[in-house]
Amino acid sequence: MTSTSHRKARVFTAITLPEHAKKEIQKWIQLHKNKLPFRNFTHREDYHITLQFLGDTEVSEIPKLCDALRGAATQLQAFPLGIGEPGIFGSSTHPRVLWRGVEGELDQLSTLFEYIVKSTLPLGYIPEDRPYRPHITVARKFDESQKMTWNLDEIMSHETLDTWLVEGFVLYQTYPGQKPMYKVIENFDF
Repeated sequence: MTSTSHRKARVFTAITLPEHAKKEIQKWIQLHKNKLPFRNFTHREDYHITLQFLGDTEVSEIPKLCDALRGAATQLQAFPLGIGEPGIFGSSTHPRVLWRGVEGELDQLSTLFEYIVKSTLPLGYIPEDRPYRPHITVARKFDESQKMTWNLDEIMSHETLDTWLVEGFVLYQTYPGQKPMYKVIENFDF
């Protein structure tokens, strides 16, 4: 019995952040670092808004995936987004993920997500069962030893941050253990 080895890439679609947004997140982290009991902070070049996680994909299938994503991109026009307040996934005493929210034309963002899901479905990509919750992951791995000092209300931003115009999205490949961990395979402009 002969087994053939296929090369796979872990991929997902996302909206990248402009430099000024990355700087705002970094500034906020530095301001609150002593109140953020997390062990792993996202590399500034890895800040993004995930659209659809696609998972392990045969490298030979990526051109077909890119063609489908190009079709999704042609259906939209540019729209504004901005950085929202912080939040968590998980319990308040043991959060799994610290994130910043997304503000702006969220209807357009949801429409983009739906177009991407529709374009990838015929290729066998199954959307997640949970509702789409756009966010920017900032940190992971809660530090249990700091549990008593954790208070989400203390790190609220209460600032109005500059928005940016989303003019497309990207297909990222994940490289676990590297920093930055995500590399753009292809850009899809509206």
